[in-house]
Amino acid sequence: MIRFKSQNKLKILAFNVSGTMDYKKKFKKTLLSPPHCILGKNGISNKFIEHVYLLLKRYKIIKVKALKTMANKSNIKEIAIEVSKQSNSHLIDVRGRTFILSLEKFEKL
Repeated sequence: MIRFKSQNKLKILAFNVSGTMDYKKKFKKTLLSPPHCILGKNGISNKFIEHVYLLLKRYKIIKVKALKTMANKSNIKEIAIEVSKQSNSHLIDVRGRTFILSLEKFEKL
């Protein structure tokens, strides 16, 4: 909090000290951004899971896109659940061949 006097009145401004956005704002930002990583023809490998985990530690919420060769509409949800289990994250949203993972569980908009 910052306090200052202006025209003989005390004004108080409150702001987030840590400078971080809340998860819902990060979710919106992630929806509009390009994918952080792409799930290719090699599938869900240990190297891919490690990469996803490192991205989650850095960004907290990430967007993953699966290539056409890897996924179709019938199994994309299963792939997203498998990636979230192996990377110890939470599946937030699935749209087409793209899904969003988060370190913390929260309600979608």
